[in-house]
Amino acid sequence: MATKQSQFDILPARRSAADLFFSSSLYRGTLKGRIPKRLLFCPVDVIAGDAEKADHLFHGNYLLEGLDARLGGEEPWLAKKMPLYWHLELHKFGWMKDFAANGSDSAKRHARALVTNWIQRFDDYHPHIWDGDILSRRLLNWMQQSDFLLTSNDGDFNYKFIRSIRRQLQHLKRYVKYFAKKEDKFLFYLALYVGSACFKDSQGDAAKFKNNLLEELDKTILADGCHISRNPSQHMATLLDLVNLRESFRKQDKTIPEALIRAIDRLAPAVRFFQHGDGKLALFNGGMAEEDGMPDQILALSEAMGRPPLHLPKGGFERLRTGRATIIMETGQGGRPQGAKYHGAGAFEFSHGRDRIVVNCGSHPDTKSPWAKALGATAAHSTLSYEELNADFPAPKIAENTEDPDITVLEDGGNIWLDFVNHGYEKSANLGHTRRLYLDSHGTSLRGEDMVSVLGNSNKSHQFTLRFHLHPDLSLSRAMSGRQLLMMTPEGTGWQFISSLSELTLEESIYCSQPGESRKSQQIVLRGQIHGTDELSVKWAFHQMGTKETD
Repeated sequence: MATKQSQFDILPARRSAADLFFSSSLYRGTLKGRIPKRLLFCPVDVIAGDAEKADHLFHGNYLLEGLDARLGGEEPWLAKKMPLYWHLELHKFGWMKDFAANGSDSAKRHARALVTNWIQRFDDYHPHIWDGDILSRRLLNWMQQSDFLLTSNDGDFNYKFIRSIRRQLQHLKRYVKYFAKKEDKFLFYLALYVGSACFKDSQGDAAKFKNNLLEELDKTILADGCHISRNPSQHMATLLDLVNLRESFRKQDKTIPEALIRAIDRLAPAVRFFQHGDGKLALFNGGMAEEDGMPDQILALSEAMGRPPLHLPKGGFERLRTGRATIIMETGQGGRPQGAKYHGAGAFEFSHGRDRIVVNCGSHPDTKSPWAKALGATAAHSTLSYEELNADFPAPKIAENTEDPDITVLEDGGNIWLDFVNHGYEKSANLGHTRRLYLDSHGTSLRGEDMVSVLGNSNKSHQFTLRFHLHPDLSLSRAMSGRQLLMMTPEGTGWQFISSLSELTLEESIYCSQPGESRKSQQIVLRGQIHGTDELSVKWAFHQMGTKETD
């Protein structure tokens, strides 16, 4: 038998008052209870695993969050050189479905051995590993793969597996009731509902947690369908959870709650809103581009029809679409709570067909790392920035009226104009900023104008920067004049960038659209300077070469 391994030997130490209480022998004794012999049903996971990945896992190669740990026969939880975020992904057990996709007896034996080993080492409370979001996702993954893991001829494994589920559920109940402080508790209630519904003796709890879950949906998914995180990847992940829940109701021949159907119908168009022409997602607020084809697969499974909206007024985004061109812009309309980690006020992404042209820099899976902080800064977004300051979003709005005088969108003959007043630097730097975008009806010409002014009386000189982060797949060349940039996309389409300033510069940038990805790229940088109460207008344009520019 494996020796009990303290998480402090592998993971960063954490000894909060709650950790000490949950780790006590007194608390461990309260997690004991009756152990049923079976689950009433196996919750549905509509996305199958990858049998090829199971082969890598079988040989001890764990590719998680973009980092590949080659462990051979070593127990994966004992990998000493991997960062915390890799370990947390490991302890969620999302990779278990890959063994199920393989389906062989050897895959089942190996998967069961890993679960048994985890229970031997971590079935009592461990900081990080038993945190609410990690534990909730682990419970869901275990229960969704229970048909694969449980057998009729191994009562010892079945008992230990179900006992561990019940212990973790009991802890999660208390955690949510007394300790959970997250604004988004959807995942907690989802795990509690599914876990209670799976056992005959907890049907009363299941009814209660179902109500909690459905109430939480109205808090988590705003009226326009935007997720409160404003993270496109979180939109997709939550939609998948809701589709799995709906299919679990169908599997049991239970009535699907109307609130669940409405939530899917609100959320699915918002996922489409954030899709570029390549089908992947825009990079805002910690989101990733996601695996090729995955957003479309989940949207098809959602069974929610309809085109993406053009406005998410509660979430604070605008979408412009003409021809093959797509622009997604973050306005912050509706406001944001304090403590936001991403500061992309006025930032936009621009794609044409499957080619991404203007992007944001992306995110990092370690949300507390210097990398994550840098990628969340205003300077890592395609918008205006001032010195080293981050732009502020407005405070949340209480009124239900979604009309906003700071945002105007007009359409005429297929051409689209967007005017946006950016308040991001008014308090911190006394700078006013208005961004105007024009997209022609063919999607071949994007023009912009950024007007920057000093608010109030000031004799100070202000230097600001306009950044346009470019996708690393673009081939770039500068014109002799220094005011033009030529770009060639992977599809062979040429684009020209011009500006009203006497000079533009190309500087290094970074592109992180997937976990583990860190691609060198470049950014167009326009610098302007205003004195006193002056106002400066900077005009710029992306124009597809070989097409006639429209008025």
